[in-house]
Amino acid sequence: MSNPKTPTFKMVERKVGDLWVDPEVQRSLNKHRVQTLIPVFDPAAIGVLTTSYRSAKRIHTVDGQHRYRLMEAVKYGGTFMTMEYHDLTLLEEAALFRKLNTAQKPSRVDHFLVACIEEDPAVLHMRDILAGNGWQISPYTGEGRLTAVAALERVYGFGPDALKRTIHVITHAWGHQGDGVQASILLGVGRIMARYGAEMDLDDLVVRLGKFPGGPNGLIGNARGQKATSTGDLSTQVARIVVALYNQRRRSTQVPRWE
Repeated sequence: MSNPKTPTFKMVERKVGDLWVDPEVQRSLNKHRVQTLIPVFDPAAIGVLTTSYRSAKRIHTVDGQHRYRLMEAVKYGGTFMTMEYHDLTLLEEAALFRKLNTAQKPSRVDHFLVACIEEDPAVLHMRDILAGNGWQISPYTGEGRLTAVAALERVYGFGPDALKRTIHVITHAWGHQGDGVQASILLGVGRIMARYGAEMDLDDLVVRLGKFPGGPNGLIGNARGQKATSTGDLSTQVARIVVALYNQRRRSTQVPRWE
């Protein structure tokens, strides 16, 4: 059925309590997903929701119902932005929903947070190692937040001590800036800690990394440049650079080159 009115849209500032979710035209709410995100709620990561203005009391959430329910759950008192459509038919709402939503598997962060709730021993151990150094797992990047769960789990697979040393070195070198725990750095430093960590002077490595030009992003930039002429992935290049940095001006206390 054609729509006699031409739909319009505009950016509108809204707050919790303004919106509504029509269960007839929305997918089921994943309450477990909302619960896992409560501890890491960040207003800056809300983004823009998409809504359909049917009436003042019926502003339907086309896209973003999990974010909206999360804001409800934490009793968020601030405002957020919506792209608000007017004069959509139900068919047009459904078409818009399909365009905005694709089926997504739960992220590695979601799995990790759920495993914490389920008290998985290995996951709790990783969480405690991070917490002891001032970090938390989060789906959002930022100060003190780690999103690279796959790399974290791989380093832990090398051994808990490898992860402890890795997080210690990164944290003391660069503080809690999120760029320091991006996947390639985590995995590159983790490989070094698994192979040589017990025999290295970690305090000296911290000082050297802390002085690296450009910090963690400078390290990644160098690794990308090296990758163009060397074998191995980005984390391998990180490992090569860090080992070479550690060995500078050393004689009897060098560790073997990274191959």
